[in-house]
Amino acid sequence: MGLRDYWQGLCNIWASKRWQEISTTMKVNRTANLKANKHTSGSVSFATHQSRLENELKRPLTFHEVFDKTHKKKGTDQYISDIVQDDAESYS
Repeated sequence: MGLRDYWQGLCNIWASKRWQEISTTMKVNRTANLKANKHTSGSVSFATHQSRLENELKRPLTFHEVFDKTHKKKGTDQYISDIVQDDAESYS
């Protein structure tokens, strides 16, 4: 299968009624509470952040350490929102 075939297959999936329904539902969920749905890790997955930090620090990390890394303002010790801070406190 060539790249063109692969791309066409993805376009067909994305154009399907079911995919569009799921996409609409997720879009509504993301916009329902903007402050609750933000993190600072961009498109990098939680697992990738964890792996990179473990390699950097040469030790296993706790969930809370990775959560802090992905939900605090860069270069600060401040969470990106009060909702996120409440979530972090519930993990402690």
